[in-house]
Amino acid sequence: MSRTRSVKSVSLVIPVYNQLDYTKQCLESIARCTDQPYELILVDNASTDGTREFLRDVQATVITNPRNLGCAKAWNQGVRASHGDVVGILNNDIIVTKGWIEGLVKFMKEEGHGIVSPAAREGYLNYDLDAYAREFTQSCKGAMRSELYGACLVISRDVFDRVGLFDEAFAYGGCEDIDFFWRAKATGFSVGLTGSVLIHHFSMVTQDAIKRSETKIYPAENLAHFKKKWNRTVRGNWAVRRWTDLKRKWVRRYERLRYGHTLIEKCYG
Repeated sequence: MSRTRSVKSVSLVIPVYNQLDYTKQCLESIARCTDQPYELILVDNASTDGTREFLRDVQATVITNPRNLGCAKAWNQGVRASHGDVVGILNNDIIVTKGWIEGLVKFMKEEGHGIVSPAAREGYLNYDLDAYAREFTQSCKGAMRSELYGACLVISRDVFDRVGLFDEAFAYGGCEDIDFFWRAKATGFSVGLTGSVLIHHFSMVTQDAIKRSETKIYPAENLAHFKKKWNRTVRGNWAVRRWTDLKRKWVRRYERLRYGHTLIEKCYG
């Protein structure tokens, strides 16, 4: 396990492509729930819904692209512009809760991980998130998994220094995060997800919009690039998929029995 440097500063990178209402909710939650000083970097992938105008009044470093460059390129732009000892890579359709970054940085330092993620509740926001988060994190503060949640990643600068940036051959969004995790682990970094922090994730808001209005073929193209690069599919052969599915079912069942929750939950309307 590769130990990371002590954390002194935090940068947050958020790519946006339309979905202004979600961006507003995300930024409001960060401002309200983050006591740790942070550098905010917003990468606008050629939004046309008023996002560009809105970002002019946000206190942040704003990078404006003339066209949609997708996740990997936008993430890399943000990382290059950042100065923090840790870099948060966030979707704009998440809402964070009180103490989220402090909890993730503490988890990273205590466990020696190179990349960490919070637990998440996905779907409709039809509940009192702050109250739910207090109960959830109290019940699940000792729960963890050796995996990550791609909508919210906190990454040590050491990882970028040794692994490099995200693979920009992945278009729009998909597989670039898994590719990066695998490269980080191959370099000696461990990863982890903690129940001591909970976020809400509306889930797939931007990607679903792209599929409706622009293109539906990029997921297959990304999978093909991943297979060529790693000489296997993301989920592996039948035996690997079967074992992974069984293990996930067992983990969810164990978490419910032990903590009263699973670390990745669904919230239905």
